[in-house]
Amino acid sequence: MPANFSFARTFSMAVLAGLISLSLAGCAVNPKDPISSGDEAAVYDPIEPVNRVTLAFNEVLDKILFNPITTVYRTIVPEVGRTAVHNVLDNLKSPVYAANELLQGNVSDAGVVAKRFAINTIVGVGGIVDMAGKQGITYQPEDFGQTLATWGVGSGPYIVWPILGPSTLRDSVGFVADMAMDPIYWYATNGDHDAIKYTRTGLTVLDSKDRTYDLMHDLRRNSGDLYTSLQSVYVQRRKALVDDLDPTKTALPTIE
Repeated sequence: MPANFSFARTFSMAVLAGLISLSLAGCAVNPKDPISSGDEAAVYDPIEPVNRVTLAFNEVLDKILFNPITTVYRTIVPEVGRTAVHNVLDNLKSPVYAANELLQGNVSDAGVVAKRFAINTIVGVGGIVDMAGKQGITYQPEDFGQTLATWGVGSGPYIVWPILGPSTLRDSVGFVADMAMDPIYWYATNGDHDAIKYTRTGLTVLDSKDRTYDLMHDLRRNSGDLYTSLQSVYVQRRKALVDDLDPTKTALPTIE
């Protein structure tokens, strides 16, 4: 793929994310959206029938594809190995985390991200080991969806995407914007290094499925309505992240 075409595509993604962000900001006080009106515990779900169909599709994909692959992954790779994979993927997103901290005006927290990145990359062998965490330098990731929330942008409608799963309009815009800010994505796309891009994407999906495997199993087994339960877990997690709380207890990691 020509580099100029790849650059144009990535730049277009960033512009699109910015335009949608402005649109979201313009409707941040939409009275029909209880979340954008300040009630983050409420859910604006105007396309629930479509979302339920998408969830059913995702459930089929999980059953015939992702769950078997995840089971093999969890069987072959010990927990310490899976944790190492997650640590590396998280470390690679440090530039995006730092950019969002700066966009939120949190200069000191951006410094924490930079410090963690340096320690984990050098001492932690590319992030395989979270050496910064072992030294007490902890951090909760910041994405552009959270940045939009700090700017007063409402979450907008709840959306269930194929494969990616639960989101909102605000978080979907954030997902695109984070890709546009990601230097590794730029390098892989504009340098025509597809192997890097596809390997990272594949590992991210696998890591996400691994980390949500037990939670999803419990929700499928115990919830009367998987759709409602999954929606509740997602909203709780995002509220915790926006409020800079520890979302561990209710976290449903998504592909970021």
